[in-house]
Amino acid sequence: MIESNNLHFQFDKRGIAGLHGVTLSIDEGEIFGVMGPNGSGKTTLLKLLSGGLLPQAGTSRVSGEVALFPSTETLVTSNVQKYLISSITLDIDEEKKIQLARDLADTFEFTFQLRQNLNELSSGQKQKVLLSKELINKPSILFLDEPFTHLDPFTRKDILSSLFEYIKHQNITVIWITHDLSEAFKFSDRIGVLNFGKFEQVASPIELVKSPKNLFVAQFVGYRNFFPVKRSNNSWISPWGEVPMEFEAKEDALLIVPDNAWSFSQDGVEMKINKISAEKQKMEYQLLFNDQKVFLTLGPKPQLLKVGESIKLSPNLSECFVISL
Repeated sequence: MIESNNLHFQFDKRGIAGLHGVTLSIDEGEIFGVMGPNGSGKTTLLKLLSGGLLPQAGTSRVSGEVALFPSTETLVTSNVQKYLISSITLDIDEEKKIQLARDLADTFEFTFQLRQNLNELSSGQKQKVLLSKELINKPSILFLDEPFTHLDPFTRKDILSSLFEYIKHQNITVIWITHDLSEAFKFSDRIGVLNFGKFEQVASPIELVKSPKNLFVAQFVGYRNFFPVKRSNNSWISPWGEVPMEFEAKEDALLIVPDNAWSFSQDGVEMKINKISAEKQKMEYQLLFNDQKVFLTLGPKPQLLKVGESIKLSPNLSECFVISL
């Protein structure tokens, strides 16, 4: 269990950097992702919860043995298996220590490197060993501060898949900082989006995508098509007609159209193709609508479209949503 109540920490008198009244509760065995722009307070939160910083106001409680990765420890020149065994503080005999080291080597696929020295390993192999060193004493809580950012995407994905499978099996509670949205969505039970030291929204990945709380969160999770709409009785007036109002709101709001929620339509709004680029398993089109950039994504084999061509599009309103301003 991890809890914080009205946690404050400021680095300067202006009070911009740091944390401002963060209240949080993380259940046992939960994987909690922390995301936000640089300087939003992610690492500060981790340091406060792990005891690296003392709060200036508020309280926090962390129940259980804590491991932090990456740690600041300097690597020694040692045989991998001996290094792991020497890191064990559990009250178990030597045979069980050897087995524990081998089990982790099997989990993270570096069994063939157990007899090698640490300085002979590749960067990916070394990270697996260092991570195993933090897990070998069976912590109940693991803090991850942007792990594996310097590794290539394939190696990072491989390690993260093994790590979070192990974490779920061991019921370890995790707070992890990451800038990779797809990784956060894939492995987190909940995600907290920080901005200027406060959580803009804490929700499951599905809830963040389906119901971003405000414009900041919507942009952060990847939405790019925003169109001003005006309130008229119980509807929003958009360039494509009326949109039903699902909540009480002020006069102004934004219609958010996902990149893949467009349809070609003779009754649609005319837009001009400005740029075409290939993305993973799709094509991305940047269009212009009244000097506003609009984004459309289609599968890899759509109808032929060319830069400079004008097309008419309408959003599938059932896939769109409105955010009040």
